Amino acid sequence: MHPWKKKFVVSQLALACTLAITSQASAFNDISGTNYTTFKHYNDASYADGVYYNGYVGWNNYAADSVYNGDIYPVINKSVVNGVISTYYLDDGLATNANSNSLTIKNSTIHGMITSECMTTDCAGRDATGYVYDRLALTVDNSTIDDNYEHYTYNGTHADGSVDTHVVDVYDLGTAITLDQEVDLVVKNNSHVAGITLTQGYEWGDIDDNTVSTGVNSSEVFHNAINVTDSTVTSGSWSDEGTSGWFGNNNNASDYGGTDFSASGHAGFNADDVAISAIANPHADNAMQTTVNLTNSTLMGDILFSSNFDHNFFPSGADSYRDTNSAVDTNGWDGTDRMDVTLNNGSKWVGAAMSTHQVDSDGDGVYDSFAEGTEATATLLDVAANSLWPWSTYGLSNSDTAYNENGHVVGNEVYQSGLFNVTLNSGSRWDTTKTSLIDTLSINGGSVVNVADSTLVSDTISLTGGSALKIDEDGHVATHALTVDNSTVMIADDVSAGWGVDDAALYANIVNVTHDGILDVGNSTAYAMQADTLNLTSSTDAGGKVHAGVFNVHSNRFVLNADLTNDRTNDTAKPNYGYGTIAMNSDGHLTINGNGDSDTSFDQSEVDNAGDNVAAATGNFKVRIDNAAGTGSVADYKGKELIYVNDKSSTATFSAANKADLGAYTWQAKQEGNLVVMQQRALTDYANMALSIPSANSNIWNLQQDTVATRLTHSRHGLADNGGAWGSYLGASFSGDNDTISYDQNVNGAMLGLDTKIDGNHAQWIVGAAAGFVKGDLSDRSGQVDQDSQTAYIYSSARFANNVFVDGSLNYSHFSNQLSANMSNGQFVDGSTSSDAWGFGLKLGYDRKLGNAGYVTPYGSVSGLFQSGDDYRLSNGMKVGGQSYDSMRYELGVDAGYTFTYGSDQALTPYFKLAYVYDDADNNAKVNGDSIDNGTEGSAVRVGLGTQFSFTRNFSAYSDVSYLGGGDVDQDWAANVGVKYTW
Repeated sequence: MHPWKKKFVVSQLALACTLAITSQASAFNDISGTNYTTFKHYNDASYADGVYYNGYVGWNNYAADSVYNGDIYPVINKSVVNGVISTYYLDDGLATNANSNSLTIKNSTIHGMITSECMTTDCAGRDATGYVYDRLALTVDNSTIDDNYEHYTYNGTHADGSVDTHVVDVYDLGTAITLDQEVDLVVKNNSHVAGITLTQGYEWGDIDDNTVSTGVNSSEVFHNAINVTDSTVTSGSWSDEGTSGWFGNNNNASDYGGTDFSASGHAGFNADDVAISAIANPHADNAMQTTVNLTNSTLMGDILFSSNFDHNFFPSGADSYRDTNSAVDTNGWDGTDRMDVTLNNGSKWVGAAMSTHQVDSDGDGVYDSFAEGTEATATLLDVAANSLWPWSTYGLSNSDTAYNENGHVVGNEVYQSGLFNVTLNSGSRWDTTKTSLIDTLSINGGSVVNVADSTLVSDTISLTGGSALKIDEDGHVATHALTVDNSTVMIADDVSAGWGVDDAALYANIVNVTHDGILDVGNSTAYAMQADTLNLTSSTDAGGKVHAGVFNVHSNRFVLNADLTNDRTNDTAKPNYGYGTIAMNSDGHLTINGNGDSDTSFDQSEVDNAGDNVAAATGNFKVRIDNAAGTGSVADYKGKELIYVNDKSSTATFSAANKADLGAYTWQAKQEGNLVVMQQRALTDYANMALSIPSANSNIWNLQQDTVATRLTHSRHGLADNGGAWGSYLGASFSGDNDTISYDQNVNGAMLGLDTKIDGNHAQWIVGAAAGFVKGDLSDRSGQVDQDSQTAYIYSSARFANNVFVDGSLNYSHFSNQLSANMSNGQFVDGSTSSDAWGFGLKLGYDRKLGNAGYVTPYGSVSGLFQSGDDYRLSNGMKVGGQSYDSMRYELGVDAGYTFTYGSDQALTPYFKLAYVYDDADNNAKVNGDSIDNGTEGSAVRVGLGTQFSFTRNFSAYSDVSYLGGGDVDQDWAANVGVKYTW
């Protein structure tokens, strides 16, 4: 068993000259509720002139179970302590001692620090009691340890009046908590600690080493546990903070300077920026392993992890006792050091994660500074690789091969003396600074790592559960394998990147994106991401839904100098059906060059090429167009190249993932050889609505035209009609489809009319006027149009003695339309348009009487509506040209009915209608400069039933329903219900 003082613990010489143990043991050394200073000046008959230390904590038992006593009872509550508290004499380790090796700070402020070091010149040895192997339980509860007590000063006078002054410097003793013993440290309940420094102060020694037959390896581990809950840990200070300041305000221990490892002049890093450090002893035979768990807490400062190979480890190998030859065949023994940092429950960390090892910079046999990275070896004799080396491993000359391996890259696997792992869970966040070098980074549960103005190097990086890795300006991330699972890696548009590997915003040998994960390169430069293989793949859930990884290039013209791969097929019947998704805007472009490697499995010329797919792209992919725009003509999009695979041997398949609204049409991706281009599809919802409006206006007008025609038909049948006042409710449902536009329309409205009968020389006339007020609702998919129309009619009917009649009408209409729709990207679009229209109707028929009550009326009619409207734009920029829209309707049909009379004042006339209708509306509209057919025409059949009932000679009511179908517009149903008062 070997305890020792650490060389890098700050020197105690300044104290040793003046301090001595003050064994003023008291049964009442509880300082709770008081202000207490651990240093005191004495100059009296009992004590020589000097500064004395009174800061050792101890239980102060005087029985056989106690060896050493202390100055302070180790439960401190509601106190203010100035100075340095030492745990050196806290527990003697004897079996008969029931006191726990624990120190509790509660509801207090320690203006200074806690150390495990001896603070005086004549500290008694503790080894025989086993003290150094007894773990310390240190609890900081709702308390502050600020590490800001830097000097004890005394300025007084001697009895003779001469100056009596003393200064004890303690700023360089460590941070707020500085320990060289194993510890279970709990910081909780809104506590604040300015720095935690842990060193390996003792060991369990091996017996000899692995090259000796009697060698026995010690399996003991020097373990520390730090648990921080609802609290804050900041950097501490090893410097005199009072030597500089701004406007008279000097620095604090918790201030973070941000000096990078490579730029620092203090032992290879800025010690004053370190919040937590775990420094393994190079002379130890055991591993030092530290776990740090933060829960709903803040860490402001760097984490420093230092690891060297154990004392009995041989990085270059040694000859073991196991055989009789002298061959180098063993690496010896090494317990792997570890630093495992976990952030939970929304914890936040700002700082760097530094992996280092101690070095002897001047060759005097004393470790005196630090170098980047833990110690590592690629000579793996009887140890297995436990990590990857960012700077690669290189071969040595081998006389058995013709190839000269010396100086050539042969791989990346090494055995490291220590591993540094960082995990973020449940919405935690890490903002990196400086240069971080770790082994694994796991980002889980909605957590976020932001890398800006800094560098992060990790052997592997994995993201799960909606987490994010954001690389912003001057941020650099390098890893061997990056896995993005249901999470996002985003490279900002303004990242700084160069062609060199070190200059890439993101460097990764292998990038795996799956299960709705997203790799978003934004509008960064092509070389912002450098990779060898991009594996863009998918998973399938129990319901058969594919969850694909996404590579999003936005509007970038991105060049992928990596192989694009997955092992998925487009055959839905196969178990490996799936795909990766490539997302981009319509103005984006992806060139896939591949990594340029060829398979060199048969030789050693390039070790990373072994097993390379050769082809630049393999597997199955879908291409998603993300943006939507109302602007742009067909020529702007048709056939536009989205992806170019710069490899004719590529076997990758590409298909459309979606349809995007661009201009008037939807577009999707289509593979053509080694190209993927844009393919035109149907109208967008908003264009469909805009182009359907004129046809829908015509439907409203035709319904009103039918209502006026019904009024004139009623005047010829039933009881005598001398003209009068009438009112009708009209409603209908239409569905239109001309293979370009399509819609459903519901119409409701009313018409009011007034007319009179005039006897002419050759005919009886009905002359009148009417007004119509109708609202319509036009829809298709997300498209919606609210319609409002007003119409003024004049009409007449002439009935001749031979029962031939002629009906005619002229009208003016005004249509107002409010359009809305959703675009393919979810954007809401709206617009409004209004138009004026003139129309006419002309009907010629013959009333053939069947007895005194029946009739059959063959007829023919023609009507026309001529609309005009101004240009307008939708909110998304789509321009619709002035829609002059003409529609003509030709109809041949027959009405038949029979009048039942009930006395002289009441009558019932049911009737039936059958007609052939031809709509002629060959129209085109300009949208973004393109001419698009929006005319609705074709032949149809009308069938209708109705009845008119006269309650009195002057008052009657009527109703009818009809269906019209067969052309581009079907009238699924129409109804007309009204009343009439006859003069």
